[in-house]
Amino acid sequence: MLFLRMGPRFLFIRSDEIQEVKAFLIQHLEGKSIPFHEGLELATEDSTLCFLTEKNKEKTSIKDAKEIVLVNQVASVCLSEMINSHVEKMVYRVDMGPASMIMRIAGDEKKIMKRFLEVYQGELVNWEEGICKGEKGDTILSLTQKPINSVLKKNDMITPNILLYQPVTYLYKALRIEGTRFITQNLEQGQWYELRINIYDSEGKYQENYERLVYVLSKLEIGMILGETWTKDHALSLFSVLAYQIRFFTYCTPEEIKKVLVGLEYTFEGERLVDYDLYYRNKKISWIDIEKKKGRRNKMNESRTYREELYTRLSRDDISYLEKIEAGLV
Repeated sequence: MLFLRMGPRFLFIRSDEIQEVKAFLIQHLEGKSIPFHEGLELATEDSTLCFLTEKNKEKTSIKDAKEIVLVNQVASVCLSEMINSHVEKMVYRVDMGPASMIMRIAGDEKKIMKRFLEVYQGELVNWEEGICKGEKGDTILSLTQKPINSVLKKNDMITPNILLYQPVTYLYKALRIEGTRFITQNLEQGQWYELRINIYDSEGKYQENYERLVYVLSKLEIGMILGETWTKDHALSLFSVLAYQIRFFTYCTPEEIKKVLVGLEYTFEGERLVDYDLYYRNKKISWIDIEKKKGRRNKMNESRTYREELYTRLSRDDISYLEKIEAGLV
């Protein structure tokens, strides 16, 4: 489970020859001229957003940029290429903006923000304020409840950001150790869950059903696998069947995990694929435990609803890969 990664760096380039510098970044570093927030969405932790401004500007500010170029290289590579290509002759000054970092959280986001401010100080800012106020030794921390190993859209981010007046290297090391504590303290139950998932398939296609389950869990980034083994599942009294068991450690409640499992048990057409049984503290979690409803209930229909919810959390490529595996199970 990945809960912390770097964001792009911000490089302010002062020049009287803005179009020439822009052309260099695009032609030699495969940069892309782009609006700021679109650049944020496309940027990775190895990217640099270059703001080209007039040379009489002294303070970093997005609104002063005549051009913004996204380069998918770290800032040191951008600078070395500019020097080695003698583009620096067209540059009056280069300033580094604050670093950026993204952290995935769970629980009450307002409480987590408040806790960050208490422990590390700083202030709540939007992007424009953070880049203007922050210096090269500061860090803008962005929070999200979405998986961070993929592209994050503007709506995936929690606002406002947190401007912290510490270097990103210090904060990254600190949060690699302390980050899970921030998450745990703000979970509704204040705890993580160790669950057991038993895979049973009367057709014997354990490998395929194991592969698609692990694929979905890894894409959702909601926990980690602690161990795997073959076991006996006592489906009926005095009768046991062979099952493959996964021990899973997660901050999600058993009911949330059961939703994912039930969504994977059936296709949209109602074809049953597998049994994924879930246990917490030696108690089996039934599909009727997910939501307390009155009246008659149909597991197949509820599975379709949960699969629709699951698809909103996966990319198109993820869904295509999942359905490709499932095509061999029907």
